[in-house]
Amino acid sequence: MTSTTNDEQIRVLAGKEEERLVNAFFVLYKTARIIEDNNPTFKNQAEALFRLMQQTFELDGMVIIKAIGNRYFVNNRLVKFDDKGISGASTVVAEWKTLGVGGVHFNADTRLEDMQQFIRFISQIRPNSQDINSLTMSLQSHRLSTIQLLSAVAKNEEDRFIPEEVRRQFRKAARSTFFKAMNVVEEVVVRTREDADINISKTKRVVHSLIDHITRDESSIIELTAIKDFDDYTYAHSTNVCIYALTLGVRLGLDRARLSQLGFSALFHDIGKVKLPTDLIRKPDAYDENDWLQMQSHPLLGAKTVLRNLKFDMHSARAARGAFEHHINSDFTGYPRLHHEKRPTNLFSQIISIVDSFDALTSGRVYLKEAISPDKVLKKMQHQMKSKFDSFLLRIFTDVVGIYPSGSLVLLTTDEVALVLTNNDVDKSRPYVKIIGNAEGLLPTAEWVDLAAEFQAHRKIVRLIEPERYGLRVEDFILDD
Repeated sequence: MTSTTNDEQIRVLAGKEEERLVNAFFVLYKTARIIEDNNPTFKNQAEALFRLMQQTFELDGMVIIKAIGNRYFVNNRLVKFDDKGISGASTVVAEWKTLGVGGVHFNADTRLEDMQQFIRFISQIRPNSQDINSLTMSLQSHRLSTIQLLSAVAKNEEDRFIPEEVRRQFRKAARSTFFKAMNVVEEVVVRTREDADINISKTKRVVHSLIDHITRDESSIIELTAIKDFDDYTYAHSTNVCIYALTLGVRLGLDRARLSQLGFSALFHDIGKVKLPTDLIRKPDAYDENDWLQMQSHPLLGAKTVLRNLKFDMHSARAARGAFEHHINSDFTGYPRLHHEKRPTNLFSQIISIVDSFDALTSGRVYLKEAISPDKVLKKMQHQMKSKFDSFLLRIFTDVVGIYPSGSLVLLTTDEVALVLTNNDVDKSRPYVKIIGNAEGLLPTAEWVDLAAEFQAHRKIVRLIEPERYGLRVEDFILDD
């Protein structure tokens, strides 16, 4: 039995060859359960898989296929792979976890016959019938010494086994997706102001890109919501609300169709503000009574704008309702006022209400002219404002954001300053961070550190840091690699 990690391996994102290999592996796995070895379909699929394996043998001298959480790797290269598609991989991996299996290692001496025999053997095993130790002994008895099973990673340690280079690639891809989403929001706002047609397909595509990234690695895109220094807050705010809403939707287990509708609704939740005077939106002073009356009209304006400017379908219907309801609180305070039957707001509206309030309060724009730190905003929402939100959804969102939200700057006991990258499910007080400075100043090269690792026990977070007080801009550190 071998470890599921090999820190000496190259750590990059996989290409099409690895994608085809993983897909072929799980397709053959599924085929082996329903047809015999001498069936032409099984033989053809086995030969096709082995040809792909041989290409990888020539490149790396081995083939390691493993699953960590909902991520799939070939030789430590992250594969972009739909495990709920035709391959049925998610079902297989769920069984593997019950058996304690995290993957399989084929060395370069593996023959086609060995691979076929292994697939036939492992595909017939059912959960709870054996464990990884008994399976390893069975492989030895079958004389399959060129093939080894890998131990599964405990769920609470999955993130710690993602290679550092893969994390960097996640963050690079997250930035690309984030700014594409902002560009789409800008285009929607401009075209709405001009009463021109809106490219709905493009908007849906960027929502699906966000869904893909969040399901693969939510923290790398959530950290971008910490960037507040944009010329036009409207674009960043709508993008942030979409990211937070989708993350909450993923945690709730919404299917892809509903996630698509939720993300679409979130992007359009503030579209009514396009119909308000620009001077009002950007007013630097506190609002007077007349300003508030105008501002409180934007939910109704938003619903009308969606219904007038967009083709009517489920996405636009959801978006119209989200725009109308996102400032109606759980206790029916807020606006617009409901003068007739008071019915609970839609789930999507409740989600958008929470994440919209959080982003607005931490940004210090429009409603408040001074930003509040994320930890203080969460406390405010949990106590002073708790009657306004659904308590269950707020609790899940608090877990998403964590004690030290991704993108926050923190001071460590070692007098070092660090950027929070990823929350740690094992201990939320000890996240994965990037150390950017110490008592002597900023470091020339940042150090990536898992505070939950045993050898990092000397490093603990003392408190959050307000970047402005130290002349720092958090976006400089988020976007520097």
